[in-house]
Amino acid sequence: MILLLGGTSESLEIADSFNDANLDFILSVTTDYGAEVASKHAKYVSNMLLLPSLIHDFFKTNQIDLIVDATHPFARSISTHMMEASLTEDVPYIRYEREEIPEQGQFLKVVKSIEDAIKLLEDNQDQVYLSTGSKTAPDFASVLGVERLHVRVLPTTNVLEKLTDAGFQANQIDALQGPFTTALNMELFKRSGAQVVITKASGTQGGVQEKIAACEQLGIICIVVERPQLNYPVVCSDVHSLLEKVGEFE
Repeated sequence: MILLLGGTSESLEIADSFNDANLDFILSVTTDYGAEVASKHAKYVSNMLLLPSLIHDFFKTNQIDLIVDATHPFARSISTHMMEASLTEDVPYIRYEREEIPEQGQFLKVVKSIEDAIKLLEDNQDQVYLSTGSKTAPDFASVLGVERLHVRVLPTTNVLEKLTDAGFQANQIDALQGPFTTALNMELFKRSGAQVVITKASGTQGGVQEKIAACEQLGIICIVVERPQLNYPVVCSDVHSLLEKVGEFE
């Protein structure tokens, strides 16, 4: 049984490909919303949080013999845990990694961390559009002040509660499900009065190219936070090569 670690649009594409290839797999997600979406693409879905202490029993119960990690590029913790589990449980690990982003340009600044992005904004009062997810929004708010921020997040109850607790008002939140075109990004950025947009290097499927293009056309800065650099043992960047690699372990 393959353990497909999901939570991204690519993981759903991979699940569909696994179905077409008649491969047995469990699609692992971490939220109820993710499980609802995943159930349309996989026969077996788990929304159990795979903490290190639970991995051994999970692998044994479900007879996991291959790990395919298609989690978000910034899901560093789960990727690290699964690479460790690959060694301790003697189960091969394959990372599906999104493409990288372009080099820095006139309207594009690349930084190594959320902390570095915050530091760039501490000495000015620019209006900031956050497209880095709900988990990081409180970090920006605590340092920069919530008044100068506008945030785009998934429209779920837990996310909106977290933002409310951090001090965000309804008119500072775009609760929307992507994908987003360049034109839609431009409209959202303009409507919020953004002078700076912050996003993560989440790859082509994460819509980073459309955000950068929107900023270029509006003449505003796009700050992109680099993805964590992990030493993956095996990496595939397209579904075809992934299926070939999976076939080597079957």
